[in-house]
Amino acid sequence: MRIWARATSITTVICLAVLVFTPAARAQTAYRYWTFWTMSNGQWVFSQVGPASTTPVDGDVQAWRFAVSTSASGSKFPPRTEPATAFKTICGSVVKPEGRIRVAMFIDPGVLDSAPAGQSPPPARGACAVIGETGSGAEALMTIATPRVKGGMVCGIDDYPLGECVLTIDISATTVSPDEVSDVLAVPTTGASHEPITAAPASTAGSPVPLIAVGLIIAFGLVAAWLVQRRRV
Repeated sequence: MRIWARATSITTVICLAVLVFTPAARAQTAYRYWTFWTMSNGQWVFSQVGPASTTPVDGDVQAWRFAVSTSASGSKFPPRTEPATAFKTICGSVVKPEGRIRVAMFIDPGVLDSAPAGQSPPPARGACAVIGETGSGAEALMTIATPRVKGGMVCGIDDYPLGECVLTIDISATTVSPDEVSDVLAVPTTGASHEPITAAPASTAGSPVPLIAVGLIIAFGLVAAWLVQRRRV
């Protein structure tokens, strides 16, 4: 029994050393979804609230951008048009009706390498939403597009994308290319031609490597305990 006790002690020490000195493998998590933006001081600002919580005024600009973001509270991929001139470009020819406001809405489905597998982003577009003076950003969106909403989240706009809603993906082995066109209203583009990012498949069996490592550690512990026992005999 002594050899088993020594083997257990040695194996425990080895396992602790492996846990301490071996860095844990971490998957880089990202989120693929429609991000919501407003304009402040001529710059795009990632909105921390949903469109239903915004009350635009005449001349405001709001935008939606479909992209892959490594944070749920921010994005490196803003709408691809100049916010300071967006209202003039989109709503410049629309006369303000009495008792209503004009909101320039920009819908940017993003680039191909952020699209779900088998889907392609439609062209970006701008539209002038004319809503009541107390209307919300959600009302402005529904005026110019057809959103697909689930649990308070905008999952799709005008049937893009199909079948998913704020998908969590692993991009540890995939790089999302930076935007190559700064203003898609001025220079239309179909997006970069890269391989689409797909959701990481859920593993049911797990990797056999950890089991092999544990087996080797136990075997090493038994051999070490046997050698100690033999020397004492």
